[in-house]
Amino acid sequence: MPTLARLRHVIASVPRGKVITYGQVASAGGFPGAARLTVWALHSGEGLPWHRVVGAGGRIALRGEEGQEQRLRLKMEGVTFRGGRVRMELHNWTPRVSLRRRRPPRGPQGDFAALGDDAMPRSVSKATPPWKTA
Repeated sequence: MPTLARLRHVIASVPRGKVITYGQVASAGGFPGAARLTVWALHSGEGLPWHRVVGAGGRIALRGEEGQEQRLRLKMEGVTFRGGRVRMELHNWTPRVSLRRRRPPRGPQGDFAALGDDAMPRSVSKATPPWKTA
């Protein structure tokens, strides 16, 4: 599944009355620490429940009328606020299944072991080291 499609899948899975942060979407999609990637997924995704994605700590990250619309949509779904932030202890949603990318198994020679000796750098391979060749 392509990168943005994975993030859109996570966003589309958020149920009514729940929210998820930009960073949580990225982590669940297999890209921890890439919260800005979530923004790209939202900009290019049609029909997504964009209002259910909030900033860290439940902050409404959008400004002006868009932020007011997000807050209104969340209130209509039963989401409650404390000050300007969503009450995350009540409304935070965590996906059950993560779409994290799986790393290949590491063998005794690191990541190259699964690929065979031809893929290993000369310094890592079992071949004769360059300084010992005649």
